Amino acid sequence: MSTQKLALIAAFMVLSNAPLVAYSEVIHSVDTEMGYVSHPDHANPRPLTEVRAELETAMKSPRWDFWARLGVPMPTPSTGPSKSREQVRNEARTANQAGLIPRGEFSY
Repeated sequence: MSTQKLALIAAFMVLSNAPLVAYSEVIHSVDTEMGYVSHPDHANPRPLTEVRAELETAMKSPRWDFWARLGVPMPTPSTGPSKSREQVRNEARTANQAGLIPRGEFSY
């Protein structure tokens, strides 16, 4: 692959992630008279010491480098017995009937 193609792909990836980074903040700019909007629910309520301790624990995992390079959260081990496919479908049907699943997400 040529250097030009790699540069184009890298630029696309950077530009496509910019909105995600901007909207993850507590305050971000909008096209209104005020010029910004505040989302206090985007703030992390946990203390920094707790976050650092969690990060240090995660970094001790043998697969840390793999997950960190992908930029996705590390999978957590299951804590209980797994469910059958039919149990999951029944739960989804019940949630759909109760109006807990937004329209368009229930597609079977």
